[in-house]
Amino acid sequence: MDTGAPAGVSQYDPTLTVDLENPRAVLAAIDTIMRGRFGAGYGLPLLEQAIADLARAFRGEYPGLLRCDTYYHDLRHALDCGLAMARLLDGQAIATRPDAPEHIDAQHALLGVLLALYHDIGLLRRSDEAHLQGAQLTPVHERRGVAFMRDYLARTSLAQLADKAELIMITRLVWHMPPEISPLDRAISSLLGAADIMSQLADRCYLEKCRDFLYIEFSAFGLAGAPDLTYPDPQTLLKNTPAFYTGLLRQRIHHEYADADRYMQIHFGGECPYQAAISRNFSFLEGVLASEELSMLRRLPQRVIDAK
Repeated sequence: MDTGAPAGVSQYDPTLTVDLENPRAVLAAIDTIMRGRFGAGYGLPLLEQAIADLARAFRGEYPGLLRCDTYYHDLRHALDCGLAMARLLDGQAIATRPDAPEHIDAQHALLGVLLALYHDIGLLRRSDEAHLQGAQLTPVHERRGVAFMRDYLARTSLAQLADKAELIMITRLVWHMPPEISPLDRAISSLLGAADIMSQLADRCYLEKCRDFLYIEFSAFGLAGAPDLTYPDPQTLLKNTPAFYTGLLRQRIHHEYADADRYMQIHFGGECPYQAAISRNFSFLEGVLASEELSMLRRLPQRVIDAK
């Protein structure tokens, strides 16, 4: 796939400036955004601790959790989503009046970043779940993530916002925001949902990860791997990916998230690297499917678990 990027940079974000396999690099990038928009007092100590704890959790060094064993939903995706969330928050702050009900203050912005970083923490097995594969927890992982983050936040400077861990549920495909949700929580949820989708689709190895990693996870909980299942083989998964994007994800961003992805372009003040990367991925996939040559997908994605 020709993306115009130099070789060997698949670990970088769409701007090719942040190494998504390096927690310290992602911390520095998020800190720069948060500090520039919300001031030096937004809460760097908590952000720093949260990213360190996140890396510990994926390595299997966090109390009560086992080492990550999922392929697609790895540490890189968590860091990728956190960075995307910070950028969307910045764009939303630029576009929103300070007195608007959907205005996100520094405290809630930090909350949003933490929820993005930890939105898939429910896929990590607990100490008594060594007999399971993490991917088997896919149907319930968002609810597990809510429980984890409610407890985690209760022991931080954001303890008064711990109940807002519930906003992680927006990343569940079949979950919809309740009508009584406040404008502020709706705004955070919309950005969180958009960050999750955009960070995945803009990944330079997204297509290969669908074929090699997501298929493995789908197989673990009975969605793939046999002739009578939704995805009997990786080819079928890839063939369904464009329709999944245009028929579900794009519609969800438009209707459920109120086009929250537009804030990414506002953050960058011009062409959006995320949208450009997504367009390249799907344009290339269109050619792959038309030629029926999956061998054109030559990148070798790496699962990231042990970053320190």
